[in-house]
Amino acid sequence: MNTTHTPSDTPPPAERPVALVTGAGRNIGRCIALALARQGFAIAVNVRASLVEGQSVVDELQAQGTPALLAPADVTDPVAVRGMLAAITQHFGRLDVLVNNAAVRRELPFADMSLADWRATLAVVLDGAFLCTQAALPLLQRSARGAVIHIGGLTAHTGAAQRVHVVTAKAGLVGMTRALAHDLAHNGITVNCVAPGFIATD
Repeated sequence: MNTTHTPSDTPPPAERPVALVTGAGRNIGRCIALALARQGFAIAVNVRASLVEGQSVVDELQAQGTPALLAPADVTDPVAVRGMLAAITQHFGRLDVLVNNAAVRRELPFADMSLADWRATLAVVLDGAFLCTQAALPLLQRSARGAVIHIGGLTAHTGAAQRVHVVTAKAGLVGMTRALAHDLAHNGITVNCVAPGFIATD
């Protein structure tokens, strides 16, 4: 259910900046979405398959007067990602901030790790960031405050046991951030990577 209520201290929906948060159905992604909403952003809540969780976040946002859209898509699927950005364009007409948060964090001993395990993790973290950023670029270029934020991880810098796939993916995200910052600077788009410490999640 959409709400038309707008708190008096925030701009109307048409003027609000819009943020897309991938993997926003729970844990860090949900908290990022709620934090951005408190800063006055309208939110596109991306999930892959957990539609009930995603809708719960949308309902939570709308209950506090924040315009929100459920934006389901597998971030490793180019067609799905383009469809998600088309839906955001149709619904909000703009996108100002992209938060590439979607990740896979399953622990596995290196000796037991299959190539499929390796590729699945890198696909969500790196391919997902690549596809979402590229698809979002036309909208971000039109924004006066365009920003891409990658959610990295402390272990990308310290390493961790049984997470060679995750650590490699997150370290790759750091390199991607540095390169993209150069590529997109001429568009006025900032690119940063936030590396949280240990966080209690589900």
